[in-house]
Amino acid sequence: MNNELTALRNDIRQDSRRPASLEPAPSPVPAPRDPVDSANLQVDLASTAPLLVRVSGEIDIASAPRLRQELTDAMRRHGARLALDLSGVTFMDCAGINVLLAVRRHARLKEGWARVARASRGVRQVLTITGLHQEFGLAGTEAAQAA
Repeated sequence: MNNELTALRNDIRQDSRRPASLEPAPSPVPAPRDPVDSANLQVDLASTAPLLVRVSGEIDIASAPRLRQELTDAMRRHGARLALDLSGVTFMDCAGINVLLAVRRHARLKEGWARVARASRGVRQVLTITGLHQEFGLAGTEAAQAA
């Protein structure tokens, strides 16, 4: 047994003396990216009775936190019944869906609701594909798909 341990130690020492070229190269680290810009998102309070918010631009991972904050702030100030006009939204991904669901949850906790009153073709398509068009009371989805 003693000879086996000695042989194992010698193997380990020889492995540690290997030239660096035999060792795997470290994977390259990507350069840091510039902060993402959410400047193209526009959020306007169109009406307070009932609460109607117009959103235009792109709703993505860069702009979603700002949109969520602005919508929840509007509901805190003007009540938890929110209608959204998303007809000016040019792009919406899963980050945008998450914002809509979070705002809807916030409204329900305050005994209110969140609905999508109007939507661009792209937003309408995302909401329909995910089955959320019914959850947000989006009217005319079937007619828009037929067109």
